[in-house]
Amino acid sequence: MSNELIIEAYRQQNRIIPSRNSYHFRCLRSIGHWRDPVDGKTINDFVELETTNGKYADDDVPDSYSYFNLDYYRDFALSDDSIIGSFYARLEDTQNDMEPRKHLWRIGDYRKSEKIKAAAEESACLSFILVNFPLCIKLIHVLGVTTAEQAEVFLGVHADTPDDFVISMYTAKISDSPDSKEVAKRAVRLIADSRKSEALQHFLKTGEAASAQMDIGDAFRLLQIPDRSVDDAAIIAAYSVCCSEAPEQIDTYRQALAVIAEESGSAVIRSMLLDDSAPANRALLDWPVGLRNIGNTCYLNSLLQFYFTIQPFRNMVLDLDRYKTELDEEVIRNKKVGSRKVSLLEIQRSQKFLVQLKALFNDMITSPDAFVTPTQELARLTLLSSSSEAAFRRKSLSTHKISELGEINGMPIMGPVGPPAPIPEEKSTPSSSSPEKEESAKEDVGVTPSTGASNELESGNASDQTVVPTVETKEVTSSSSETSITPEHPVSEAIVAPNRPPPVPPRPAPRVDNEQLIREEVELGAQQDVTEVINNVLFQAQCAIKPTKIDADGNQMDLIMDLFYGQTKSYITAMNGIRSKNEFWSDIKVDVATGSRDIYSAIDGAFDRQKVHVDGADAEQYGAISKIPPVLQIQVQRVQFDQVKKSSFKSTHHLELKETIYMDRYMDVPEHDNMGLYKRRREKWAWNDELNGLKVRREELLSNNESLPDLFQDARDKVQDLMLMKDDPEMGNDALDIDEGVLAHLSNLEVMTRKELIRIDSRIEQLAHLIDNQFNDMKSLPYHLYAVFIHHGSVEFGHYYIYIFDFEKKIWRKYNDSEVTEVHSTAEIFSDRNVKNPPTPYFLVYLNDGLKERLAKPVCRHIEERPAQTTSAADNSKSKPGRERAGDRSDVEMTDLPPSYDEAQKTAPDEKAILTGPAAMAKKKLSPSPDRKRLKRKGAESEEHPTVASKN
Repeated sequence: MSNELIIEAYRQQNRIIPSRNSYHFRCLRSIGHWRDPVDGKTINDFVELETTNGKYADDDVPDSYSYFNLDYYRDFALSDDSIIGSFYARLEDTQNDMEPRKHLWRIGDYRKSEKIKAAAEESACLSFILVNFPLCIKLIHVLGVTTAEQAEVFLGVHADTPDDFVISMYTAKISDSPDSKEVAKRAVRLIADSRKSEALQHFLKTGEAASAQMDIGDAFRLLQIPDRSVDDAAIIAAYSVCCSEAPEQIDTYRQALAVIAEESGSAVIRSMLLDDSAPANRALLDWPVGLRNIGNTCYLNSLLQFYFTIQPFRNMVLDLDRYKTELDEEVIRNKKVGSRKVSLLEIQRSQKFLVQLKALFNDMITSPDAFVTPTQELARLTLLSSSSEAAFRRKSLSTHKISELGEINGMPIMGPVGPPAPIPEEKSTPSSSSPEKEESAKEDVGVTPSTGASNELESGNASDQTVVPTVETKEVTSSSSETSITPEHPVSEAIVAPNRPPPVPPRPAPRVDNEQLIREEVELGAQQDVTEVINNVLFQAQCAIKPTKIDADGNQMDLIMDLFYGQTKSYITAMNGIRSKNEFWSDIKVDVATGSRDIYSAIDGAFDRQKVHVDGADAEQYGAISKIPPVLQIQVQRVQFDQVKKSSFKSTHHLELKETIYMDRYMDVPEHDNMGLYKRRREKWAWNDELNGLKVRREELLSNNESLPDLFQDARDKVQDLMLMKDDPEMGNDALDIDEGVLAHLSNLEVMTRKELIRIDSRIEQLAHLIDNQFNDMKSLPYHLYAVFIHHGSVEFGHYYIYIFDFEKKIWRKYNDSEVTEVHSTAEIFSDRNVKNPPTPYFLVYLNDGLKERLAKPVCRHIEERPAQTTSAADNSKSKPGRERAGDRSDVEMTDLPPSYDEAQKTAPDEKAILTGPAAMAKKKLSPSPDRKRLKRKGAESEEHPTVASKN
């Protein structure tokens, strides 16, 4: 179980059983001690923080008694006054009164003695705060802090806490609760005024801690780096994440990075600080925007940047109204994506996803800032599939409890009780009534939840009003002849009071915090594999748009399929003949588990011959690409499982990338093709088998770091020494009589194995050359490297960023969250870094070389100045997440269709792609001509061109 889950379990236990807090604290502290210093650091740090806030373990109480020379086991014989007297006696012998006050407060809390706890604090105000700490914190949030004592309680510090730690606690407070920033800043100001602290005043003015006030521990803590032994790249990555999450604290983070650079003497970090301080010298129109990191969303920003740069995909999103599928019954009934039917809810969710994505793309085009911020809703829809979301929400609702208002002294504060439900009138039952009917009548009276309330709860929008229960009553039918109550007509049975208590009054319906739910869903989605998230993005895009055609199996063919999906034909050769099947895929999966390799060797593993077990017999299987997409995606599977340790690990073996690869060798062709591709593949497979066998034999000859020839030579030398012993007078009696033929045999074995090694090395070199050059003349289907997704870290944590190539400017850019920088040396992308834990590519994108200019356009900017927020129109446009901007127009009026499969295979690199859409618009810029087609919301009026609006 992770440290975070253990800490959360501790908090929940304290909330449920507050009387056993000290026992829970002891258990948590023990877990931290049991774990090693690295794994248990998070728990130990949390324990230290809780200790500073007054928490203690139950096994600390005897130590507190011993501190005052009192017997814990005779607590029953001790009075409050005697304990307080021991405290004052000890207080006279010590200069620092914090320690005795701490122990006295623990004893008072253990004995539930307010008198002892009050004596532990001289100030009545502080005594009240300690008794009612949770309530005081809530009051501070509502009323604000007004005294230095309240400020210290709010930040969790004491009067003698060093200034640098006060700053650290302030940073931690606003990091955990951004809404409390103003209160926290006021608390620091009150403490600074009370202490007359120049360091705190300097921090309030500049946002920086003085250099002398920040030590190396504070620097690592501010950058949230738990392990000080990490390399420079990991430190810089952590710094970038912190700056993205809290740009207002960049100066503080730079100070922390400078402290680390000074301590470690790192030239890399110092150089980075110098580069980072240099102002950006480029025009916003010529440079992409960054994306701010909104939390633990892993590879989200890299994915969003990549999809934005794929021009046909971006055009589709920006022109969503033209592409999105209709929601009529027949379309929904026949819609089939990925070999399965999709529901109306999935289509609506998918269209909501594209609306959110469209809003982000608009911001990326028109924003005058260097970076924009994705919404939490977009992150949720991107990272979490509809099925995972439904399962999560069902679990959330099933385990949801009515929120409480807090507690004072361990007693929960509940809300107001609603009015009791009306008691149904009862008619006296004749004595002949059966017991079954009486029981039925009793069971009919009960609380039935409102259907509407139930539906609102499931949708996450519970009503604020108390739900009035529906009480079922048995209908009473009067007789046709009225009977008056007179002495002549007495009542058959007197009316009596009900024989059961009134029904339980209803509590307010539980309210679901939608924002918190979204954050939890984003965190859950961030744990998904990158391929799952990419598949989720592509699947939702398909669900949201209408098909271009329907295939023979009823599956939807569309822009997404044309761009990203390929098809493999798998051949299985068995005793009963050859059979084949076609499979669609959006990426080719490769791995580097066994060692470093180049990109061709990695792709070979996905299509080469392999042994399989089919119908109880061994068979041979291989694959070939029958349809290759223009956007070729390759997933590098780096997470492997260690069977010995029973744990996952990340493979950091180097994958040698090539700027251009040729996919001819993997295409599906007849066996009698002119180029002899099938024959060449067979030859290569045979060479691979021979090569693998030679490598195994070579390992046998060179096992245990000692070659077999050297072993035979050593054995021959030892035997020869033994034979010479008989000539020594002193050792003659111990000599062995060995046949001289043994020496000759060992010499022959040495010579034979040395020759075998030479022969193996020569053949391995020859086979490697044959394999590398087997397809050298087949270069009619080139693909150019376009994007490289990078992960730096381990299986448990890490940082993600992406490199994207600009074909127009011939440069690589590094997209690291909010920062987009030019790559000056491609060695950081292609070279093998000889470090312990290097940044590694985990997802690659190659583009068809003949179509790359049509497919990729990384820079798409039309910056709009922010209008003054004075008119209602401006407010309305701002409130719509999917609003269109003028900046869309140069990119959304697309008349060119996405590249087809034939174009992807047949277009030569030197052929010109005829563009009539975005390329033409790039030349024309923006024209006010009324015949231009403009994107608008349905029903919206155009102030500039009412004629155009009327046409829409």
